Amino acid sequence: MEKINLLVFIDDDYATNFYHKVIVRDSGLVDNYLFFSTAREALDYFNEQKEIGNWEKPDAIFLDINMPEINGWEFLELYQETDMDKAPIYIMLTTSLNPDDLEKAELNPLVRGLKNKPLTEAHLMEIQADLNVIA
Repeated sequence: MEKINLLVFIDDDYATNFYHKVIVRDSGLVDNYLFFSTAREALDYFNEQKEIGNWEKPDAIFLDINMPEINGWEFLELYQETDMDKAPIYIMLTTSLNPDDLEKAELNPLVRGLKNKPLTEAHLMEIQADLNVIA
């Protein structure tokens, strides 16, 4: 199986991001990864990269649902309004599987899943398998 080229994580929790960096790095399944602590920071970075001609489409974006200013659901809406080449897989991350969020994820055609934090190597293997099916 091919490695995942680029994963993007958007989560406002420093400890979660640190843990996820270790999992991604140690898994050996991912070539490149970016971490953002706010949705605005990610959107600004994406727009900047597109403007300078350096935009690389992520293979998957992991989004924390509950973040200040712009939550994960709002990020999805804003990102879809851009003219950037979009990631094929969006995974919502949460610390509790709220039934409302689960239903919202199931009804949203962009979202491939709702995962309880923390991310595991098994989650990365699922994404890798999904990407190999899409390719």
